[in-house]
Amino acid sequence: MKFLLIAIISFGLLSSMCSEPLIVQDSVKPAAAASHSEMGQKIREYLASNHVSGSISVVKNGMTLFSEGAGYSDISEQTLNRPTTTYPIGSITKTMVAVCILQLQEKGKLRIQDPVSKYVPSLPKDVKIIHLLNHTSGIRAPIWHAGDQKPKDIIKKAAVKFPAGTKWDYNDINYIVLGYIVEQVTGGTLHDYIEKNIFEKASMVNAGFINSGTISSKGYFKVAGQFLNSSKLNPSLLFGCGDIYATAQDISLFDEALMTGKLLNNPSVKEMVTPGPKSSYGLGVYHKDDRIYSRGVVGGWESLHVYYKDKTSIVVLLNVRDKQGDIKNIADDIYRIVKEEFS
Repeated sequence: MKFLLIAIISFGLLSSMCSEPLIVQDSVKPAAAASHSEMGQKIREYLASNHVSGSISVVKNGMTLFSEGAGYSDISEQTLNRPTTTYPIGSITKTMVAVCILQLQEKGKLRIQDPVSKYVPSLPKDVKIIHLLNHTSGIRAPIWHAGDQKPKDIIKKAAVKFPAGTKWDYNDINYIVLGYIVEQVTGGTLHDYIEKNIFEKASMVNAGFINSGTISSKGYFKVAGQFLNSSKLNPSLLFGCGDIYATAQDISLFDEALMTGKLLNNPSVKEMVTPGPKSSYGLGVYHKDDRIYSRGVVGGWESLHVYYKDKTSIVVLLNVRDKQGDIKNIADDIYRIVKEEFS
């Protein structure tokens, strides 16, 4: 996730993690536990050998195959990551906001071909909602100021740097505007709408918003073998684009609900996952080769959820950002282990 405000990292150095991260398991469906124990052990060993710190969920055809935590949610306190540990999910928030917009289109409340100026008069008439969804709006992100606490304060300062639809430019401002449009159309708050129409429908019981809930993991930056505390997140800068927290299981439930028609009808899902004309990014998600995914980076946390063509969903939520690691490689490596089990 691009950030327009650079996080300030505290300078207190923390002691290194154990070389062998502890793994905390969750109960899974008995059939899955009995049938895939060898696969689970391979994933466990992989997480330990690669010093992964976070929570991982693997679901295939609606069955949980793996749901465990690895490493520490709080290094100083030696508190373990668990399946129930919550993490800020960064730009995966955008995927959920895109679902909100498509739900409102299904209800006839708006059309994604509507000009954004219909809801935000200060923005150019050639910018359409779909341009916000696929990051081709051309809207330039404003410079943040300490007093910008509401979306409208941020949006009114936005300017245009190129004609809508001519280039792809991934930018948080697009989804800040989309969140504001949800509020304008529904007459309520974006958070209330997501709570009712996504969290409840997908049974995401541990999900919430960073301005009103408690995140049970601490975020860290790993630098030269040491762990630096992430600074406190600013909710006002993450509205609509990165202010949700959840467990790995919650994101698996979201993926399952999205792909089985609980959140959107089939035409809307197809519209959502179809890449735009300027990139592999559709409406809130990337679609490359055999997978649909989105990724989030915020503070010391990193997140990824991938839905593969064979209906395997892999969610990786990390609370240590390490330039030596690649979250996409972690998901792909776990997927290879899963494929071996089912080959």
